[in-house]
Amino acid sequence: MTKLLSAKRRALLGIAAGLAAVSAPQVAAAGPTAGGSYQLRATVPVACWVRPDTTVMAEAGRAGSVIEACNSPGGFTVSAQYRPLSDTETVRIVYGERTLNLARAGSLELRRSTMATIRTVAYRFDDVQLDEPLILSLTIQPI
Repeated sequence: MTKLLSAKRRALLGIAAGLAAVSAPQVAAAGPTAGGSYQLRATVPVACWVRPDTTVMAEAGRAGSVIEACNSPGGFTVSAQYRPLSDTETVRIVYGERTLNLARAGSLELRRSTMATIRTVAYRFDDVQLDEPLILSLTIQPI
């Protein structure tokens, strides 16, 4: 009976180990190739973040910088969301090398990258005419 119980335990442990191996996410796979070498492949999850050095508030002459980071091989977009502008309000932002007028609807794409990168982007506000304060919230999305 003890031998039968041990055999059942070994069988159950073998099945459990097999199920764990099949159901676990495959992070890396290695296998022999010709000549006794190994080929290793790994899957890295996409991670993106955008971090301004201070609150991005639209005021004439106000400047700052933003760190953009995304490891998506297809690239990413950085956008700004803010309250809708009235007909009398205008804001111009210089973001990196681009000069943009904020759209009245409350959303604007600031930059599009075609590759993974980490970089610091300088910004400044020019020609700001606002009835109320305006704060921009920046987001980053992989492509």
